Amino acid sequence: MKKHPQVRVQMHVSNRRVDVIQEGFDIAVRVRSQLTDDGEMVARSFGQLRELLVASPRYLDRVGRPQIPGDLAHHTTLSMSEDDSRQRWTLHGPDGQVQKVDLTPTLMAHDFPLLMAAAREGLGVVLLPELTCAEAIRRGELEVVLPQWHLPQGICHAIYPSRRGLLPAVRVFIDFLAERLPGLIEDSRLKCGTPGGVPCEKPKLAAG
Repeated sequence: MKKHPQVRVQMHVSNRRVDVIQEGFDIAVRVRSQLTDDGEMVARSFGQLRELLVASPRYLDRVGRPQIPGDLAHHTTLSMSEDDSRQRWTLHGPDGQVQKVDLTPTLMAHDFPLLMAAAREGLGVVLLPELTCAEAIRRGELEVVLPQWHLPQGICHAIYPSRRGLLPAVRVFIDFLAERLPGLIEDSRLKCGTPGGVPCEKPKLAAG
């Protein structure tokens, strides 16, 4: 908006899969495990994102640090899914292991800043995109739980109707995303659970 002050932006945030054409959206930004081939739509990829289980160090000091996915049954959880009847994390771990964890979350909201704030306050364990929580982890406000377990990486991408007749404002917005998002995604990467990486732990600070 600073670069193009005459552009008006209307943003809708939802985890629901919207019908871009039928619902009149110019562009949707999504994270999906794979890009669907749709002749009416164009997809532009910006990089791979993953989600991490995180909680505040003081919560983990109080309740304990899970060692295996089954330990999460004894923890308070927070969820980005708003569907109370379908609360489950399907975690992928070492050597191709897959564990499904059923949840009874105390907070459900598709609002990443809200969930991260609740986790920082010690209210429980939450699954968040690495892009959202990486800085809080680096500052020691959050700690990665079960660093060897995560959801499969998703492709961050924009989807929009075919390039024919693309509005100038939409075109410059897509170019802006292509310029900024790949760098933001790369800068957010942590070594947690990656080959040769180490668990992300709260930093050890020296007094003096």
